Amino acid sequence: MTDTSILCFRPVRLAAAIGVALAVLAAPSGAQDMAPGQGVGAAITAEAGIAVIEAPEGAATELPEGAFSLAPERQTFAAPEGKATGRGRLGPIGSPPVVVELFTSQGCSSCPPADALIGAMSDEPGVLTLSWHVDYWDYLGWADVFARPEHTARQEAYAEAAGERGVYTPQIIIDGQDTLLSLHRAALMAMIDEHAARPPAIMVTAAAEGEVHVIDLTPRVAVPGGVEIALVRYLPHRSVQVKAGENRGRTIDYRNIVVDSELLTRWPAREPLRLTVRPGNDPNEAYPADTLHAILVQQALAGGEPGPILAAVRLD
Repeated sequence: MTDTSILCFRPVRLAAAIGVALAVLAAPSGAQDMAPGQGVGAAITAEAGIAVIEAPEGAATELPEGAFSLAPERQTFAAPEGKATGRGRLGPIGSPPVVVELFTSQGCSSCPPADALIGAMSDEPGVLTLSWHVDYWDYLGWADVFARPEHTARQEAYAEAAGERGVYTPQIIIDGQDTLLSLHRAALMAMIDEHAARPPAIMVTAAAEGEVHVIDLTPRVAVPGGVEIALVRYLPHRSVQVKAGENRGRTIDYRNIVVDSELLTRWPAREPLRLTVRPGNDPNEAYPADTLHAILVQQALAGGEPGPILAAVRLD
């Protein structure tokens, strides 16, 4: 059972449009504290048995409304096989990391314990934690310095996919499939271990030389609805002094803070796919020098609803 008294719950009018494929959750009922209420597209072509993505001109305008990428076009490229990529030898990734996503807010007094839990897990081998800061508690007197409306839209899309009526903080989702119902390290580790033991649906091999990364994805099972592949940019660590609102006077440490999510391509997952990616910076949207990058491969369900995260690759 979940102690819903430690959650901050906001009912929402859920948006119909969902951009990047998202995770499915099962939110606990009865939560309290009611609150008022372009990415880079890509075409896939087959070549020598390997599908290669190549970004077409103007692809950024082809994304549906509601996609939550804020990255400029020039930040990432996907090059077809045969062009110079500077890559090294491809090697298999035996066990892709389990992805642990936290939805949090500096304006919610219930969130610091979850922030600390995610911080403690961020250095665990085989785990990729991502902190998405939402903006719907900013009205309480402190505007979260990492919050973006796109992060709120992502969480709302999770709720819509699960048939839930609202969103709340803190919320932890594992591999896009399960919601942690207890903010205890042992419970989180048990759920991570369960997901790590599952056979991967997609085999991943990767290589890098300099800023260029080559990633081969090979489906091992049928993936109904196909998948969407996103590049996530995140900051490894920041400390924030909160000067107003529910957490006034506290200094809170954050780990793996998402600053951007960019949809790279949609893939039917019927044949292997090769991605050639360089997560560079655009002069008009410079990220801090310590920005890290990861690729998320996430199933899109039959009606476009979000599905499980099938693979993840750290690029740093």
